[in-house]
Amino acid sequence: MDKSFIDIFAVQPDHNRSRGFHMIDIKSFLICPECMSELSNELVCERCGNVYSYKYGVFDIISENLSKRLNQMNRKDFDELFEDETVEITFEDVNNTYKNKETIEAEYKMNTYMKGLIEDFSGVVCDLATGFGVMLQKLLDSQNKNFNIICTDIEKALLVVTRRIKKTDDNRVFYIASDGRYMSIKDQTIDYITSRSAFGGIPESDKVARELYRILKPGGKLIIYGRFIEEGSKSLEIAKSQGPALRTVDEFLNALESGGFENIDTAVVSEVIWAENDFIHAAGDKISYCIITAQRIECKSKKILRCIDI
Repeated sequence: MDKSFIDIFAVQPDHNRSRGFHMIDIKSFLICPECMSELSNELVCERCGNVYSYKYGVFDIISENLSKRLNQMNRKDFDELFEDETVEITFEDVNNTYKNKETIEAEYKMNTYMKGLIEDFSGVVCDLATGFGVMLQKLLDSQNKNFNIICTDIEKALLVVTRRIKKTDDNRVFYIASDGRYMSIKDQTIDYITSRSAFGGIPESDKVARELYRILKPGGKLIIYGRFIEEGSKSLEIAKSQGPALRTVDEFLNALESGGFENIDTAVVSEVIWAENDFIHAAGDKISYCIITAQRIECKSKKILRCIDI
């Protein structure tokens, strides 16, 4: 079901959700991504014995048997950089270099829509593939402070950098290095999941969809926002040549349906014709600025199993 931008003014708050901020014990949310068992206070798996860590404000709960990480930064340089808390770290959004009037207006509409949705958040919000924190910043800027934030990304270094840049409150914002295909978060613990279309960039999107469904509470919602490419376009051809990824709205919808999600809606807030740029979008192609929402609605008794081949 498609919604137009005007529907933002018809968004109604969910009065069934409890309001007010409640601090969480983040360690009680963590599981071993390999065997899905609980971790001790020292971050040791109580079943298989895997040992995980917490350093620089980030929980590193990734199985080396299951996941491959970028490892772009030399570990020695990494440690030297972050041991010194006085080092100032900044981030410049290079994406601003290609924006014109049309794309700026489209992003404003999309961000305004997203802001309206965030105002009704409560409980625990998990941000998938946080990266340098574009979505995180929107969560932090909201006047609504009645929710905890769990930032996740497969690359620990990105989370460490983002934590330093954002200077977030450790009592409300938590950082977990976690693979989207093998989330290190317990079943049915999350109220909302947000993703700045990064979901589509993670390999094996079917696994990602099932994992997001698993960690959501019944009634919990997934919200994906970003730019989407048109079917049959040159931009899609370029994107596919760079590796498997979800780029079109239909691809996202199919992945969510296969993961068990229901009440799936799309809101196209704006469409623009892309100008010349150095990114994957081809000049002259139509790009949709869209927000996709989906929900887990089945009963609490249903158990979601994960099959792992090591």
